[in-house]
Amino acid sequence: MKTKYLLLIGLALAMAVVLGGCATGLSASSWPGVTADATNAYIAGGPYVYAVNLQTGVEVWRYPAKAATATPYYATPVLTPDGQLIVGSFDHKLYSLNPQSGAQNWVFDQARDRWIGGVLVTSEGIYATNADYNLYALTFTGTLKWVSPFQADQAIWGSPVSDGTNIYFGTLGRKVYAVNAQTGKQVWVKAVDGAILGSPVLGPNNSLYVGTYGDVLVSLNTSNGSIVKQETASSWIWSGPVQDGTNIYVGDGNGMLYAFPMTDAGQPWTQQLGGAIVGSPLVSGKTIIIGTELGNIYFIDNTGQNLRPISITGKIYASPVAAGTLILVAPTSGDNTLVALDLNGVTKWSFKAK
Repeated sequence: MKTKYLLLIGLALAMAVVLGGCATGLSASSWPGVTADATNAYIAGGPYVYAVNLQTGVEVWRYPAKAATATPYYATPVLTPDGQLIVGSFDHKLYSLNPQSGAQNWVFDQARDRWIGGVLVTSEGIYATNADYNLYALTFTGTLKWVSPFQADQAIWGSPVSDGTNIYFGTLGRKVYAVNAQTGKQVWVKAVDGAILGSPVLGPNNSLYVGTYGDVLVSLNTSNGSIVKQETASSWIWSGPVQDGTNIYVGDGNGMLYAFPMTDAGQPWTQQLGGAIVGSPLVSGKTIIIGTELGNIYFIDNTGQNLRPISITGKIYASPVAAGTLILVAPTSGDNTLVALDLNGVTKWSFKAK
């Protein structure tokens, strides 16, 4: 049953939603969010946000100075073009930090629930989805761009995406929305088979792909929200898919990794991996990198061949992140908070928060 996988994940927030006519327990992600720039890796995990030097693996700073264990950080930090680090907390607040020092710039405190997904940053501002059902549009100084946020039908856990005109996101209420980035008005909404816990990904020819908790990868037309195609997985899809211009890659709760071609000329493939796949794959050149619940990181070429597993202590729920020549992995319940690998899977350094 699907629920047994979720019990293994050891999550912090529990809530019930109705999926397909039956009550199924879902929980918000309680694994670290990671991003990086040319100098540091930034980790939102538990009571702190950390900056870790990419060359040495040594902590540069942490925020806040004193931990507040009741209000942890798990949303993926996001860097802005004007030099801010934006990260949301379970205390319902969105924080802007200085990436060099960890000093607080500003706080947005108008949301009514937890920040679970990372924000979307464009040249026009910050678009942030919250579990309070709302999409907020903010300036780079943390003030509201729209008169009021856009309210969806249910909680939003995944990060939104944009094609420059519209903002796209999915909800736990089994709906995908397109919202005009300038006005905050709904362009279209489409019901799909299953809750959407992760982020959509845009593809060519006005396509938008979403993975659902109903075991389906859905392709929609961004112009009107119509469903173009659906691919069936063997189990739930938690995080969003990724694409490399040729294939859409997504993993499921049975540990199956799929490559679905974006054109009829392509050849689909699958790989059965060890452990449930919760995070999104990472595309690095012609290599696909993905972690599983059993603590394995797999390196696979984009034809589905040359499978190379690397074992890491802990469970891998967070998506791997590229940082120059490094691959950053944030295990849950392991010996380390962050592990840096090279493209051959060799550990370059590890960081353990103290």
